[in-house]
Amino acid sequence: MNVNYVPIDSEVLGRSVLSIEAFDPNEDFAPFEQAYIERHQPAYVSCKIPLENVAAAHALERQGFHLIECQIRSEIDLRRDYDMSAFPYEFVKVETEEELAPVLEIAATTFEHDRFSIDPLIERNVSGERYKRYVHRSFEAADEAVYRLYAPADDRTVAFKTHRYLPGDQVLLLLGGVHPSYKQLGVGVINTYGELNELRRLGIRSGHTHISAANYPVFNLEIRRLGFRVVTTFAVLRKIYR
Repeated sequence: MNVNYVPIDSEVLGRSVLSIEAFDPNEDFAPFEQAYIERHQPAYVSCKIPLENVAAAHALERQGFHLIECQIRSEIDLRRDYDMSAFPYEFVKVETEEELAPVLEIAATTFEHDRFSIDPLIERNVSGERYKRYVHRSFEAADEAVYRLYAPADDRTVAFKTHRYLPGDQVLLLLGGVHPSYKQLGVGVINTYGELNELRRLGIRSGHTHISAANYPVFNLEIRRLGFRVVTTFAVLRKIYR
């Protein structure tokens, strides 16, 4: 077992946030925990395990961890283009801080199903600030990109997407969000069409992503409508330290 320090989450919470990797329910957890407490003085520690690994989940629960989210990992092969000619929007890469500003505003307000938004022990403003910083990181990182869906008629940004390029013509689909005023209008579908078309244009052949199982609209869009395949499901447990 080992722990990773999570920089952005730590910055937002004001204390260390850690992620446990390769959790083993057969190892003695007490000295392992004491070591990371002494080194990091964490505020929040999470662990993601395959959902079928019930023994690991129960072991974490005995150590004071609680289930906070179920995640689904899904994949898609990029084999087709989607016709966007009927829509009054364009999907383009964000190139400047000026173009990024409205994207960050959406990131701060659009997410409702993530584990920080739903956690009763986390302040409400944490989730929005966290996502703003992750989007800004994608804007600055050489292997990531931010795109926006905008209306050329008034240059209004209505949605965004971020992703990370991986070796072997693959991509990790990261975040996507729709302006609150444009939800329930089909903009999320158009936004996803734009991203998948752009990735195909760049020569990407497949992508994968992680979504919350509680995010039913995205779940239905990706799995039912676009043909994403479920690969793995995870239980995410967390422990908060005062």
